[in-house]
Amino acid sequence: MEGMTSAPTTSTLPSADPSRSRAPRLADLADAARPDRNRAIDAYRAAAMLAVAVGHWMAIAISADAEGRISGGNALEHDPSMAWISWILQVMPLFFVVGGFSSAMSLDSHQATNGRPQDWVAARLRRMLAPAIVLAATWLILIAGGYLVGQGATIAAGAAAAAIPLWFLSNYTIDTAIAPWVLPRFRSNPRRFTLVAVSAFMGLEALRFAGVAVLPHLNWVLGWLLFQVAGFAWRDGLLPTGRPLALIAAALWSATIAAVVIGPYPVSMVNFPNLVHSPTNPPTLALLLFGAAYSATAILAAPVVSGFLTRSRRAWAAVVAANSFAVSVYLWHMTAAVAASAVFYLFRALPTAAVGTNDWWLQKLPLLALSLVFLTGIVAVVSRVERTALLAPRAPWQGGPASMLVSAAVVSASIKLWAGGDIVGIALGCACLVTIWMVRIKAGKGI
Repeated sequence: MEGMTSAPTTSTLPSADPSRSRAPRLADLADAARPDRNRAIDAYRAAAMLAVAVGHWMAIAISADAEGRISGGNALEHDPSMAWISWILQVMPLFFVVGGFSSAMSLDSHQATNGRPQDWVAARLRRMLAPAIVLAATWLILIAGGYLVGQGATIAAGAAAAAIPLWFLSNYTIDTAIAPWVLPRFRSNPRRFTLVAVSAFMGLEALRFAGVAVLPHLNWVLGWLLFQVAGFAWRDGLLPTGRPLALIAAALWSATIAAVVIGPYPVSMVNFPNLVHSPTNPPTLALLLFGAAYSATAILAAPVVSGFLTRSRRAWAAVVAANSFAVSVYLWHMTAAVAASAVFYLFRALPTAAVGTNDWWLQKLPLLALSLVFLTGIVAVVSRVERTALLAPRAPWQGGPASMLVSAAVVSASIKLWAGGDIVGIALGCACLVTIWMVRIKAGKGI
């Protein structure tokens, strides 16, 4: 899936008999990659999706008391000392950087053929959203069934937990939709564009500290957009390399540490309930520094990673294969955990030890194992949708740029509503997403 996965596109494949329309296999895509391809991009993208799943599973803190009452939450709420783990598993900034690199590369190819921006956005959204639509439809059915059998509240709790990863998809949809217009403006004057964007971000951050309502939430878009722009700069060769980049990475890590040790920001780089100055709700200066440091380190290592994947055909094939189901893993890993938790609840086997203790981790291991079993089965089915979207030919958007942007905005708002946690919002968000997909995005019709 372009942008969300990074297997070589069909345009890179060797010429074939035009009378044959066989879609390329993953093996074809792996073999067709150019020798000079930055394969670290593909590796980082797949690793990011999988790391988020691992992080969420580690953070799940679901238990039952002696009376069988279920309580759930984030392990960091109970044991903040584990917050350092987020410095390893908070990979979303790097994912947006990688997305920016891929978007710039794909846009260059698209524009070389005089392609329209709305067609490019439509292709990205179709490939990105296809597996999400299956998830939305599944939860709509479960919610309806839950209320029919009198278990609406229980299903609502499960639906809210399953929606935890979806905030990212909402923001990525917006950044992807505006990429064809942001990229040329960035290229016209990279330094000025970056200076203005960072200044705007800092101004909104200052307003947040001043207690101004609503307006600082523009950093939901601007904060993640800055990481995408860093990907543009990487693609265009504007970033330093070697020792200068290593020094910059070290300085950024130092600034991040200072922000949480001396400054007002928490150690955690992921959000959890009741966290003051949450790093992602909306993105803060601490997350911007951390994400820049993390990404600079990854970019520094990229030549070594890419070289290894070029030399190792087996490793590269594994990366291409992982990218074909990584989004399915990302979208469905919490649903798998909810299903596993339901099984453990029925057998009164949910963890009962204090969160964060050795006993708690031991009691949690079987739950994680069953979650993995469920996820493996789910991905085996739904990844076919993702793979089909990856290999599907592009279709033009039947409308102008404005209709495409409106459709993308509706998609983003629907996902936000779905991820809100309220059962009415979840049901409405899922319904709106399925509707806009069937009526507009999939069909390619403008609004």
